[in-house]
Amino acid sequence: MAKLLVADYGRENLLALGSPLVDTLRAWGHEVVEAEQSLDVLQHASRAHPDAILLYDTLSEVEALRTMLHQDTATQGIPVLILHEHVQQMRFTDMIVVDPRYRLGKSPRQFDSHELQRLLEAAFPAIQRHGPEK
Repeated sequence: MAKLLVADYGRENLLALGSPLVDTLRAWGHEVVEAEQSLDVLQHASRAHPDAILLYDTLSEVEALRTMLHQDTATQGIPVLILHEHVQQMRFTDMIVVDPRYRLGKSPRQFDSHELQRLLEAAFPAIQRHGPEK
């Protein structure tokens, strides 16, 4: 399986719900390196030597990150995969955790697992399919 650098930051600091993207990739057998902010993406990419970097299209700095990664000789050969993110609308009161009974049941960040599988298959044709059924 592939070693993937995933930038799925800013999502669960208040909610402590974990990352559905990271959980899915690990369940499919991939090794995942997580980045907490843009600078981490650049640092981890040159240190961890991932097979690919996975970014959400909603990250405001996605194009700047892609440009910097392609300009750096240490990271320019690493494919950058862009995944469309579906953001669940939340009210401020949804983020206040007073009692576990009132906590959101899942992360507000969602993605299409079929789209994720297509991105991975395009980047790594030799990888066996472990994702959702077509």
